[in-house]
Amino acid sequence: MKRNGASFSNILDLGTGTGLLAFAALSLWPAARCIASDIDPISIEVTQENARLNSIRLGRARGQLELVTAGGFDHLRLKARAPYDLVVANILAGPLIDLSRNVAKALEPGGHLILAGLLRDQAAAVVQAYRRCDMMQIRLPDPDAEWPVLELRKRRVERRK
Repeated sequence: MKRNGASFSNILDLGTGTGLLAFAALSLWPAARCIASDIDPISIEVTQENARLNSIRLGRARGQLELVTAGGFDHLRLKARAPYDLVVANILAGPLIDLSRNVAKALEPGGHLILAGLLRDQAAAVVQAYRRCDMMQIRLPDPDAEWPVLELRKRRVERRK
């Protein structure tokens, strides 16, 4: 995405696990505000340790990573930081589908969404769930990839229903 001139300033790593996607985002866009969440408090502890080991600054300012323990969007900080211009999530297909409405709502118009953690035969159902929420697929996944990555964008103007 950065190769194509994309720039993001408010990023969410939803279901961060070890923090890798949040670290990569801050590496690509070091002036961004970035927040990472996970339902598992141990994942947040692991992310804190990984941040220390990788010289990632923790905090709420630009260029720092804020961490919260939350299931989905069930945290005041996640809601307060919205709307996001980039959301990344590497979680299972079921939770991705369940969270589709909340994710789309948390994205700003034109915001980008990168989804991973699903199998090839699950991708169509995930895309369909997000299309129902005014998201459009901007790149087709590699048809040979066993673990596809989905790239979507929120429509700039909502369709009339």
